[in-house]
Amino acid sequence: MMDDSKCRKNIYCNFEVSRDLPDAQIEICINCGKKVIYNKRDNRVDNKKYLRDHIRHFVQPFGKTKRLFYRLYGSKPMEKFREGLKGKKTKEEMNQYWEDVRKEATRYIGKKII
Repeated sequence: MMDDSKCRKNIYCNFEVSRDLPDAQIEICINCGKKVIYNKRDNRVDNKKYLRDHIRHFVQPFGKTKRLFYRLYGSKPMEKFREGLKGKKTKEEMNQYWEDVRKEATRYIGKKII
């Protein structure tokens, strides 16, 4: 990780867009006030630098960035995500449900229509 995206008051800077100009985008960290200018080419910012500086927005709880995600956000977001999955059905349960619906429809309407 480059030192450009390190924050003086937090682990990594949390940038917000200050000005969006035709040839550049100016962003300021809401925690430490660091100012960053991203040059635009064809109305797009420099992707490599932008991704490096906005690691907070692109880090994921799975794969290579898992440790960094837990360091930044803790385990609370994943616990909330897993709680939301508790009432969900598995793929096998959904396939069985639709098979049952099809059988009921076949019995009710008749085999000629379906």
